Amino acid sequence: MTKPTDDKHIDFELIETAEALEKLTGRLKSAHTIAFDTEADSFHHYRPKVCLIQLSFDGYTAVVDPLAAMSMEPFLKELAQKELVIHDAGYDLRMLKSDFDFVPQNGVFDTMLAAALTGMANVGLSSVLEHVLDMKVAKHNQKADWSRRPLPQHLLRYAAEDTIHLMHIRNHLESRLKALGRLEWHAESCRQAVAAATAAKEPPDSQEQWRIKGTGKLSYRQMAFVREIWQWRHAIAQPTNIAPFMICRNEEIVQLALWAAHRRKPLEADTKLPIRCKNSYRKTLLAALQKAQAMPEDQWPSPRLSDPSKRLSDTTRKIVNALKTECEKIAAEQGLPLQWIASRSALTVIVLKGAVTLEQIRKEKILMNWQARLILPAIGKVLPKAGRESELSA
Repeated sequence: MTKPTDDKHIDFELIETAEALEKLTGRLKSAHTIAFDTEADSFHHYRPKVCLIQLSFDGYTAVVDPLAAMSMEPFLKELAQKELVIHDAGYDLRMLKSDFDFVPQNGVFDTMLAAALTGMANVGLSSVLEHVLDMKVAKHNQKADWSRRPLPQHLLRYAAEDTIHLMHIRNHLESRLKALGRLEWHAESCRQAVAAATAAKEPPDSQEQWRIKGTGKLSYRQMAFVREIWQWRHAIAQPTNIAPFMICRNEEIVQLALWAAHRRKPLEADTKLPIRCKNSYRKTLLAALQKAQAMPEDQWPSPRLSDPSKRLSDTTRKIVNALKTECEKIAAEQGLPLQWIASRSALTVIVLKGAVTLEQIRKEKILMNWQARLILPAIGKVLPKAGRESELSA
């Protein structure tokens, strides 16, 4: 394989007019496989959007500006008919589905999944580039505001670089997967990733969104403060389209709730808060804290009902642990982390459902076929009923 030149000069075309996009769409018609990526502004805004679409094929790279005044529909319709090579396809496809109802029709080759299934420990793009092509690429612009216009040239080059080398990576990893006999594992994993990213999503439960990480062991009263602070932040972030963490980080919400819940004195306008807060937000934040402080006990939030599958008997827990131990042996033989074969939660469902055959695991949609086939010997060893039927050749 020819190693691509590691050069700071990157040739690409910026597509920001209807005429240029129409020309690119025509050029796509003769292509079969497209290396593909996107940049979004999720780090900076409450409602993220796709800000750039990068693609490389046949030695050509384009950076498309979907925020420019041009119709994206013909271009995306043509693009959907191509095989797409993407690193970590889930996020890009979720964003494109949300913004443009885009769903790939001709398959996706996810290089991150390919790297993982060949046994690579670090599967970020920069790590894969270094491992496969011996190239060191600094990923220092990941938190850039991609919605800025005009974008500086160095950010456009940074974006273009994400797809220029993807075909080289794909070819190398595809050869490794073939040698390992794992091409079908990868193909099934990619199909599942696309299906998950493009499936219809249930709207978030407005009554539960405020239950952030780190609140599981708080008292009911402390949770009342968390809820009011979260709703205060939401009331600012949503209309202004500001990323919530830029107003108040989750850990600061918990810190503030604990502090306020332990105060005996009523909160006054000049009360010194334990976190930094913009002056323009201070008045409404104090009002939220005062509301929680005055809230009667019968209005405090009730605890979230725990997942019954997590309340395991000692016997069931021992079976799950035994199954996990056997699966870890299989994972070690394959040179893969157990998480890529079967999570503990999946193993717990297998035990609770008594899913001891390939057909039962398929029906319950617990694991992919290749994962289920791998761990069937472990299931047969640990779960008594599994010994009656072997489907390793299915």
